[in-house]
Amino acid sequence: MIAERLGATALLTLTQDMLRAGGARGGSGPLTGEASLTGSERRVAALAADGRTNAEISDLLHLARRTVETHLTSTYRKLGIQRRADLSAAMGTGGAGRRPVTEAGAAS
Repeated sequence: MIAERLGATALLTLTQDMLRAGGARGGSGPLTGEASLTGSERRVAALAADGRTNAEISDLLHLARRTVETHLTSTYRKLGIQRRADLSAAMGTGGAGRRPVTEAGAAS
């Protein structure tokens, strides 16, 4: 929602209340921000923010590389960022640094 992206929380709450009073169904949750990410998007984004490549994420999570790309694209849109470099700050991870990958593919 535009009001949510602009930080107009009072307007957003008022609008949602009026819609509910009129019989509208509630939404499924926030459309933007970290709270709007699905579990899969959050896992992929956390690994990307940690410095993993798309190929590494694909291997670690047993996903197709295209699926990783799709999750990251959706994550960037929801977080309002355009680059992978902005992911750590947007996720609140602060760029903790890259963790090595063991032979079994698990982060150590």
